[in-house]
Amino acid sequence: MPRKRRRTKIPTPAWEPTRGALGRQFMGYSPRLYATVGIIFLILAAVGIVGFAFGSDYWADRQRPSSTAIQVGDSKYSLRYFTERLKMLVQQAGGPANQAAQPAVAIPAIVDQLVNETILLRFAQEMDVSATEDDIKNEIATLLGMAADDAGYDARFQEELSRSGLTEEEYKQMIEAAVLRNKMAAELENDVPASAESVHVRQIVVSDLTAADEIKQQVEQGADFAKLATERSLDTTTKGSGGEAGWIPRGLFPQEAEDLLFSLAPGGVETFSTASGAVVFQALEKADQAVEPSDKPAMAQRKLQDWLDEKRKQLDVRDLVSQDQEKASWAIKRAYGVT
Repeated sequence: MPRKRRRTKIPTPAWEPTRGALGRQFMGYSPRLYATVGIIFLILAAVGIVGFAFGSDYWADRQRPSSTAIQVGDSKYSLRYFTERLKMLVQQAGGPANQAAQPAVAIPAIVDQLVNETILLRFAQEMDVSATEDDIKNEIATLLGMAADDAGYDARFQEELSRSGLTEEEYKQMIEAAVLRNKMAAELENDVPASAESVHVRQIVVSDLTAADEIKQQVEQGADFAKLATERSLDTTTKGSGGEAGWIPRGLFPQEAEDLLFSLAPGGVETFSTASGAVVFQALEKADQAVEPSDKPAMAQRKLQDWLDEKRKQLDVRDLVSQDQEKASWAIKRAYGVT
């Protein structure tokens, strides 16, 4: 009987993987190993991302005090300096509870103050106004309630620097701007004319423009202005006299209010919105009048502010702290003692 012939087993080529789901390999390693490595890689990547984010926040927090809060032309004020000035304003206003110290009011006020100081330091010489070292020292001494030649001046000044959080250079620059402002105001006051175009005005101060418009309508329909002023005005200085505000010289009020007043014919009534409410004005008559001595300082300040506003247009002003919520929050927490 013929013998059965055995089949020859053809060997699997080296490049062909061994059959079987669990036994397959890639590049000589089990797929499980690759899966494990992949998971580890993902975990490390996630940890790296979290670590990078934490590190970035930490670095940003460390750098934030030295970042720019306000830039006026090529002058830059750091967030640290801005915060110290904000803290000073809050203290001068009587504390955080005061309306003038509220962040919505105080932050723009410090921005304007720093802009104006920069303008004074840069352009006051154009008005032939300057501040000497003695001027600055005398101003500091006055603020400290002592004489500049007092034996304790230096020690007291160092205490003030420590309290303010400013460097000596920063503090003296702030004072120099104040000296320049006072000198310019004095010069402008000397230039106020003896007489000026004026308008005789009555006023009724109310809480909002809606109430002002209502009163205006009543006066235009025949109501007595003086009687309404006595009944409804919030201004205790003028309500007892029927709203009598006297003669207002041109150059005393802010430009917008002044334009309104001098545009009124005698007997004319108009309303004006203010930061704290609204006013109903009535023009009684117009004429050139002598400028009262008590009005001259305010007229000088108005001239000075007009000059500052005009110079401001020449500079690139960047309010970075108001545009960046993180910077604003950083300043508020430290200036108001918020934890």
